[in-house]
Amino acid sequence: MPTRRTHNKTRLGCQQCKRRRIKCDGKHPTCANCDKKGETCSFLQLAPLSRLTGPTLSRGPATSVSPLSEASSLHTLSPPDPNSADNEAAKLKRGSSQTSPLAGNQLVYFPTPLQRDVPPSEQCLEPRGSSSPKPPVPIYYPEMKIWESSIPPYLRLNDVWKGIREPLPPSLQDVLYHYEYTTSLTLANDDPAKAAWQSCVPEMAHAHDFLVNCVLSVASLHLGRLHDDKTQKINMNALAASRMNKALTTYRLNLENITATNAAALFASSTLTAVYLFRTSALDIEALRETIPYGTVIPPPGVVDKMMSCVLRTVWGLRGPLTVLMSGWNYVVNGAMHPVAARKWWPRRRTPATARAEEEDRRLQDIDKLWMDTDKAWEPQTRHLNEALAFLRETYALVSQLTLPGVFPPMTAVPYAVDDNTTGVLTDRGAIFVWPTQISREFIQLLESKDRDALVILAHYAVLAGRVRNVWWLEGLGADFVTAIAMAIGIENWHLIEWPARVVGVNLWNAFGVRQDRLVGKPDELHMDVI
Repeated sequence: MPTRRTHNKTRLGCQQCKRRRIKCDGKHPTCANCDKKGETCSFLQLAPLSRLTGPTLSRGPATSVSPLSEASSLHTLSPPDPNSADNEAAKLKRGSSQTSPLAGNQLVYFPTPLQRDVPPSEQCLEPRGSSSPKPPVPIYYPEMKIWESSIPPYLRLNDVWKGIREPLPPSLQDVLYHYEYTTSLTLANDDPAKAAWQSCVPEMAHAHDFLVNCVLSVASLHLGRLHDDKTQKINMNALAASRMNKALTTYRLNLENITATNAAALFASSTLTAVYLFRTSALDIEALRETIPYGTVIPPPGVVDKMMSCVLRTVWGLRGPLTVLMSGWNYVVNGAMHPVAARKWWPRRRTPATARAEEEDRRLQDIDKLWMDTDKAWEPQTRHLNEALAFLRETYALVSQLTLPGVFPPMTAVPYAVDDNTTGVLTDRGAIFVWPTQISREFIQLLESKDRDALVILAHYAVLAGRVRNVWWLEGLGADFVTAIAMAIGIENWHLIEWPARVVGVNLWNAFGVRQDRLVGKPDELHMDVI
């Protein structure tokens, strides 16, 4: 019996494809469906000028045109006669190049293949021998059925990355485009923070090279996640590592002197570095998993140590933004990255918000019996264990409060497995990163020494990351944490992390087999490839 072919849902298509209820390929600046049917794709209104055009030549002093008058010109002008003199003049003015409707008061064009090899000073749109400038001729674009003057000024976007993009080789320019249009929108789930990553970061990057390299690194990782070809994945991941190494050399120097001029850029870079560490840790653990023979229950100690190193790398990674915030809090929250750093609307009193949250809080509370009911109760490390567990209970409570529908300001929420079987929404996924920034250095040292009780607490924290859906740089993180911890504490202690393993879908007796995620394929889950 033939099976129905599956397809990937996307909510990021153009308006024309949505209206016709067909799948949009999301190609910019015009999707394939609109290009095939000759329709005006809505993506054209969102693409910056630099994406649609090549070099620009000034047409003269800019004149102020209101949106109303520009909109009215669409109705007063009619398509030109192909044989008219005006149209011939327009063709002459356009030459063999394609002009862009988003140019506004500038005549902009795509150079033809021959023109790309000619110096800009020799590229000319006017016929040679013309003695005086002629008044501009309105240009009609039959493929889009619009006049040049009909594009409202407020849709003619400036290229905020222009000064940084132009010196880069074409391959890195493509990576920067990917960050601008895609990766930047995956770094936050609320609209103000997305705007900061998309618009404010390039402004800061002009003065801070380390931020440029962090951007290129994370965008390369994202491209590596989306590529199907293994060679392309390897190349993109290698490029990400190279750019991150370049970023860290100057980032560390600036970190020693946090000022009003570099605090926001340092905070953005440290956050991007944490994203890089999340993703590369998952990639490294996946590579280690591939080296372990099928059916292995406990891998060799060397492999376990490497897996734990990957896990601890992510914990230390979140300390970077904390370091910047502690030294330059006022600079960051009063600057461009305020929407990313500040969370004034979070509830101050953090208590479990649902019956299920109360049940999980009781489960967490019982963890302290591992040391409080034994001789360890009087050891110095007990204070750090109690403190870390208290912070984890607060984080669980905060996440439960932020999953309540309609309680907090509406924004783009992230899918979240509220009960491990159905997908709800988490208003702000930043809540799951609170705990690693609160724990003490002494507790992290307990993790590094593979202290059983500290690792059990960390395994329960992994549930929060494991429940987040559709965030490419958190993909598999919760399961990786639990798997590494299970190998480190030994089979005799697996009963202590049985619940976290069940929640994140790890079969401890077959941890290196195929992972089962009960939420994969649910109708309300956006496919990972889209994001």
